[in-house]
Amino acid sequence: MSQAPFKNPDDPFNGLLLPMSAWKALEDAHITNLQQLQAIAPVIDQIPCIGPEAQGIRDRLSQLTTKASVRVKLIFPKQSERKAAAALSA
Repeated sequence: MSQAPFKNPDDPFNGLLLPMSAWKALEDAHITNLQQLQAIAPVIDQIPCIGPEAQGIRDRLSQLTTKASVRVKLIFPKQSERKAAAALSA
């Protein structure tokens, strides 16, 4: 079982895990938090200082948001509760 990445309260990107060149590009573009990055993701390749790092940033951002969005807990009713509900609706 894999462990969740360490969450550093000083990390504005919540574990984005990019190469140093991508971090430098984000810094040069004055992008300082995850909300800003998500907002510009569709046009990130148009920002001059990001250029070749755009696809890698977009890929990691997609992976990060996908992981965050699929964490759900499914709770199914017990067999007896389903039978009781079916009997009431019949």
